[in-house]
Amino acid sequence: MEGTVGVDIGGTRTRVGAVARGRILARRAFPTQGIAEVKDAIRAVMAEVGWARPGAIGVGAPAPMDMRGGKILGCPNLPHWNGVEVTRELGDAFACPVYLANDATSAAIGELVFGHRAHDFVYITWSTGIGGGVVSGGRVAWGATGQAGEVGHMVLDPDGPPCRCGKRGCLEAIAAGVGIARAARERLGERLSAREVVDRARRGDAGALAIVDEACRAMSQGIAILWEVLEPELIVLGGGLTGSWDFLGPKVLAAAHGLARTPVRVELTPLGDDVGLLGAAALPDHFPEEWRSG
Repeated sequence: MEGTVGVDIGGTRTRVGAVARGRILARRAFPTQGIAEVKDAIRAVMAEVGWARPGAIGVGAPAPMDMRGGKILGCPNLPHWNGVEVTRELGDAFACPVYLANDATSAAIGELVFGHRAHDFVYITWSTGIGGGVVSGGRVAWGATGQAGEVGHMVLDPDGPPCRCGKRGCLEAIAAGVGIARAARERLGERLSAREVVDRARRGDAGALAIVDEACRAMSQGIAILWEVLEPELIVLGGGLTGSWDFLGPKVLAAAHGLARTPVRVELTPLGDDVGLLGAAALPDHFPEEWRSG
């Protein structure tokens, strides 16, 4: 049996890698599209490393899913993935076991195995959307149906902006890239990416700074709630918006420390953009036994 292929489907970019013994031997990264492009990327990395087939494929996706059936049930940020039977499609194409989990839970596995390796922590991805994974006592907290850790859909303001999940005032709706971009359209009258809004805020643009400050305040609320409820060793952050942590971090941490009873420990993942990819590759070893048979 060869090594494992990890697939990290993000709201903006997808990463595919051939992984053996914790090393990424070959990789592809491309704007997130559909299952056909994922298959092409898997074939490309397999050809590069000379594998006839992978031993297993692990997939992380930002969506509610049927863990037993390996099917995406609804993906607000990527609606064209709704209903895709990921494990069947990839299993048929590559003749190997395939495992599907939430992308942030997969990233938490990456952090557990290859990153900080703490026994009690919460991983939060702060990017196009906001997701999370919880590790307690050195084990992944999956929840009853595998959807545990959806920190992005904690409601912080019931009268807040609409979220793509159907609720209002979710952390994701306020603080994620989609929420920041929406606020820019509504308040600044411009179509800007979250990164462009952050860049404007750095330069002192008052409107952009107000949006960024609101997003950071919401993120600090989410962090403080998780800190109080779960009492982790630390909270680990990853995702595209942490690329601006030098600017955003002081805002988030100052507010979080003021909202929690004890000092909050927040660290960026040492694995960078590879955390989800490595976690997806390690998913077969951590997938719940009761869901393996489908």
